Amino acid sequence: MTTWRDTTSEHVQSDLDRLLNTVLPFADEMLRRHGEFHPYGAAITREGEEQVFAADTEETEDPSPSEVLTSLVSGMSAESNDLRAAALVSDVTSDKTDAIMVHLEHADSMAITVLLPYRFADGDTKGDTDGDVAESAVEYENMAATPAEALIWRRSLC
Repeated sequence: MTTWRDTTSEHVQSDLDRLLNTVLPFADEMLRRHGEFHPYGAAITREGEEQVFAADTEETEDPSPSEVLTSLVSGMSAESNDLRAAALVSDVTSDKTDAIMVHLEHADSMAITVLLPYRFADGDTKGDTDGDVAESAVEYENMAATPAEALIWRRSLC
């Protein structure tokens, strides 16, 4: 079976792996502390520096995740000439399973979506936010990557 790694350069693979290693620890921390997280993004500039993106939702008191993602895509697209790789991260339910979804794009070649299914090991459920700082145990399943349509560079690169 051919995977995205079989058809991409080492440079692209390195950038996308670097973004995954940047964004996943924060998602894990938010799940452990709060049981959920709001969408966010990260990117690697043309110069190789990492940037983190949060949506500008000041006009909306309680924005939906899709509104936050739309804002992130707009902001990152506006800066796409200065970026070489980007990631959008959200907390989703897929096939009745909670998962961290990371949409990854590289300006030079491709877009993929990575799903990392998770569950709370100690019986906690998503969204239990009673103000306690006690952390929940999160268990992860196997990560899966699939080709995706580009959002930041607005072209299908798969």
